[in-house]
Amino acid sequence: MENTKFDESRLNNWVSLGFRLGIAVSLALVIIGLIILLSISGAKNIQPLVRLDQIPAAIVISVGILILLLTPIIQVIVAIVLFSMARNRLFLGISIAVFCFAAISLVIVLI
Repeated sequence: MENTKFDESRLNNWVSLGFRLGIAVSLALVIIGLIILLSISGAKNIQPLVRLDQIPAAIVISVGILILLLTPIIQVIVAIVLFSMARNRLFLGISIAVFCFAAISLVIVLI
């Protein structure tokens, strides 16, 4: 019983760390992109559509948003690794199924 609790605790720690790290990196990139945008075009000249001189800022902001969207998929990958190390076939199968559904959904959205 204690080994199962240790594995659950370790999984929770890794998942929590992954979510925090993903959100922090995403937030940092979006803030850096906004700073670049403000330094390039000034606070008065920001348009809803990106101009050519604003492309570097738009790329940084887009990467930040992409990392935010990929954070749950990374968490599922972490769960797959930890469940395979713990040799827990039931939760490993569930995690693989969730990963497949998420990957298929991401591919459908990007097409």
